[in-house]
Amino acid sequence: MSETIPVYIKGTDKVLLAEPAPGNQAIQPEKEAAAPLKALPKGDAKASAKAAKVTLVLDPLSITRVLSEGQKQVKVIVTVLSMKFEAMINSKSYRKALATLDELGPDNCNIILQASMTQPGKLESAGLAVMPKAPKTTETEYLTSTATFTTE
Repeated sequence: MSETIPVYIKGTDKVLLAEPAPGNQAIQPEKEAAAPLKALPKGDAKASAKAAKVTLVLDPLSITRVLSEGQKQVKVIVTVLSMKFEAMINSKSYRKALATLDELGPDNCNIILQASMTQPGKLESAGLAVMPKAPKTTETEYLTSTATFTTE
């Protein structure tokens, strides 16, 4: 079914007859079945990504303290085995993380650095967070906290 659409040109008496644009398969699902997706017979599935999300758990005792007041960002270099990661962290976030670390103590918290990596070793949009560790309960403490006593 071929229909034409009249197109009026402003300022003239001319009328053009145009054909409508071809339909979008995403909008018209009945035509989508005509082109089945191709699948590879066997092998590894492949995909591409714009960036990799990186989460590093830092050793609280390994963090060196630098004077960050008056600076916008602090450069942090993290070494994991033979790999080095370089991140720029907001100075205020860095100071808050160190203050929380001092408050909780290195044995009672985990320090998490999260960022996106678009180039090997270069971390962008990095953030630093201090997560307190949950206190471990012994079996006796668990049993006494969950036990119910009734008196008759």
